[in-house]
Amino acid sequence: MGENFAFFLPVMMASFGIAFLIICNWHVRAAAWWSAAFFSVAAGFSVPVGAAAMPGPWWSILADFLFATGFLLFSQALLERWRPSWMLPVRLAIWGGSISLSALASVRGDLPLELVASDFGCFLLISIPLVAARSHLHNPADRTLFAAASLVALDNFVRGYSVPFTLPNNGDFLTSEYAFLMQALACIFGMFLALSALATQVMDILARYQREAMVDPLSGLFNRRGFDSAIAGSRADGLPEGSLLVCDIDHFKAVNDEYGHALGDQVIKALANLLTQIAPPGAIAARFGGEEFVLFLPETNAARAAEIANMLREAFAQSAAQQLGQDRQLTASFGLSTMQSGDRSIHDTIARADEALYEAKARGRNRVCVRRALSSPQRERMSMPRVVSA
Repeated sequence: MGENFAFFLPVMMASFGIAFLIICNWHVRAAAWWSAAFFSVAAGFSVPVGAAAMPGPWWSILADFLFATGFLLFSQALLERWRPSWMLPVRLAIWGGSISLSALASVRGDLPLELVASDFGCFLLISIPLVAARSHLHNPADRTLFAAASLVALDNFVRGYSVPFTLPNNGDFLTSEYAFLMQALACIFGMFLALSALATQVMDILARYQREAMVDPLSGLFNRRGFDSAIAGSRADGLPEGSLLVCDIDHFKAVNDEYGHALGDQVIKALANLLTQIAPPGAIAARFGGEEFVLFLPETNAARAAEIANMLREAFAQSAAQQLGQDRQLTASFGLSTMQSGDRSIHDTIARADEALYEAKARGRNRVCVRRALSSPQRERMSMPRVVSA
């Protein structure tokens, strides 16, 4: 059985190292730490094979070094998820102390002390991230990873205490109960830890791609798909009530032509930041492309929505150019409409708000116009007071 473990464990650990190495291609930072950790532990479990082929006293020191390094990397991989680089000097001190004490014990031929120093060093290294994780266990994946790391920590702690009972008097490590327990439990708990970590990494990748599919990368607001999804999720029994603003930056093409697209991107970010800052809680903001933005204000009537639109318009006209260090005035126009009982979708409201926006552009820009759907065949058009001229 021990011989089987001697060959299986390095292969298993190295396989997980390769798996995490592949995940690194998706730019998941923690995956590199996981990969290095499993490769280091795989090398540690390979030491008996090397020692059998080429005996020497330094193999045990190398194994202790590899295990301590692997657990230092495990701690960093866990902390990348929960609290990056937390207590790094302390962890480095534990790593160095464990290696030094186990090496000294190996030189003196004190195998029990060597194993205790190695086990308790690994226990402390992987326990530190568990302390940091207590306030970050918000989803099942994190809780499962925490449980797996806890079992690995407990395994090292109990094994360290068991040395006097599981190591024979003749000090033969390879045939001892200690070695069998170490390999068997490392197989079980190591696989649990690896699979838990793989699951969290894959879930992070999927969440990132889902976010990228829903969020505009320049503004940080929803894109069209994200906006539709957010609206659909805001009310399960039909269309939500409220008002909707459509916003367009005035003369944006001229800004791009005169100052370049880099400044144009900064203008878009400036308006997106204002939408985030001024919009009330629960509002759904999106960039629909180019310089066009949409803001849905749930449970908000037209009068209050017009006040918010004018706040946004005035703030953008007063601060955007100054923030970007430009002499040219930057303004935006707004179209407003409220949700109506006859609307088949949010896009009916957007279409009315778009018409109001075109009206604001035709009337000189830098203003808010409102379009309401009335019961009579005629549609009422109303322009809100202009505060700053375009």
